[in-house]
Amino acid sequence: MFIKRDISKIILAGAKQIPVIAIIGPRQSGKSSLAKELFKKHTYLDMQDAELFEFANNDPKGFLNTYKNEHGIIIDEAQYAPKLFAQIKVEADKNPQPGYFILSGSQNFLLHEKISESLAGRVYFYTLLPLSIHELKNAGLLNDNIEEQIFKGFYPRVYQKQINTEEYYQNYISTYVERDIRTIRNIDNILIFKKFMQLCALRVGTTINFTDLAQNCGISQSTAKNWLALLETSFVLFLLPSYHDNLGKRITKSPKLYFYDVGLASALMGFDKELIATKRNIYGALFENMVIVDFMKNFNAQGLRPTLTFFRDSNQSEVDLIIEIKGKIVPIEIKASETMNDKFFNTITWFQEQTKNDQKPIVVYGGNQNQTRTKGRVISWNDLNEIL
Repeated sequence: MFIKRDISKIILAGAKQIPVIAIIGPRQSGKSSLAKELFKKHTYLDMQDAELFEFANNDPKGFLNTYKNEHGIIIDEAQYAPKLFAQIKVEADKNPQPGYFILSGSQNFLLHEKISESLAGRVYFYTLLPLSIHELKNAGLLNDNIEEQIFKGFYPRVYQKQINTEEYYQNYISTYVERDIRTIRNIDNILIFKKFMQLCALRVGTTINFTDLAQNCGISQSTAKNWLALLETSFVLFLLPSYHDNLGKRITKSPKLYFYDVGLASALMGFDKELIATKRNIYGALFENMVIVDFMKNFNAQGLRPTLTFFRDSNQSEVDLIIEIKGKIVPIEIKASETMNDKFFNTITWFQEQTKNDQKPIVVYGGNQNQTRTKGRVISWNDLNEIL
C-alpha cells in the first residue's frame, strides 16, 4: 500500500526545472517507493544489485547509455556508485532534460558530498523523513492513542498489516549497524556501538553531555563525538541547537538530542507501549521529540527551511522550540498533557516580552482541541500542519 506523501508536489515541481533530483533521508523512509510512484515511466535501477553495481562503477558511460530512455532514470541507493556522478554531470550538460535523473540514498554524507562535487548547480535536494502525522491521518492510519502511536513510530513499513512492530525495529537496528555502518566506517566493537545508540535514545530531549555519554559507554569523548556525527549524518538522530540572542550570557549553549523517529528511539530504549505510558518523564520526552520532528516534516513538504532552536537559561526557563522563518520568531511550548492549562503560556509569554517579539506564541499539547486564546494559539498534536 502506497501512502501519499505531502512532499510530492514540490518534488514534481523541481523535476520540471532541473535535470537531477536527489531524494535523501533515513533508510526505509519511503524514498524508493516515492520515486517509483512519482516517476512511473522512468527506468528503475537499484545500486544494491551486484550486477548493476559492478556495471555502474566500472563503466559509468556505458551504464547510462544502456539504460537511457526518453523519460529518465531512477538510480536508487546512488551513494554506492559514486563514479556515476561525474558521468551524470556530462550527460546532464549534454542534454539538460528536467527531471531526467532521479537519485535516492540513505547515507546523506556520502551522497551529498559526491553530488555536491560533481553536480553543483544541476541538482535539487529533497529530504524525505518517515511519515508525518498529517500523512497518517489522511490515510486513516493515525492512532488516537498517543502512547501507541509513539511506540509504533512513523516508518511506512510498520503500517503493512503483517508487520510486527517490535520485530521490525530490532531488524532495522541490526541491519543499520551490521550493514550500513560498516560500509561507512570501521567500528571495532559493534556491541559497544549498539550500546552507544541505546544511551543516546535514553537521553532524548536532553542537552548533550559528551563526558557522561563517553563514561557510560566506556569510550573516549572523541569517539563519542565521532559516533554521534555518524548517527546524525545517517539520519538516525539530530541535534537541536540552542537559541542565541541578546538575552544575557547565562544561556545553555549545548544542543539537545532527538531521534528522527520515536518508534526507533523507543525500541532502542527497550520500552513497550505500556512502559512508555507509565514512565511519564520518558513519555514527555518522546512526545516532544515526535512534535519537533513533525514540524520538520511539514516544513520539508512545503520546501521551507526555517531555523529551529530551543531556549534555556540558568534559571531553567525553557522554550521547547523556536521557529525563525521569513523574519518571524515563533516560540512553541510542547506539553504531553491531554488537558490544556493556561499556565503553559507562562514561559513563552516571558520569552516574548524579553525579545520584544509580537508573533503569537503556540502551545502544542496532547489533547484534541485547537483554540485561539488571548495569550496565543493552542494546537492539538494531530493538527500540526495547521500551523503552517
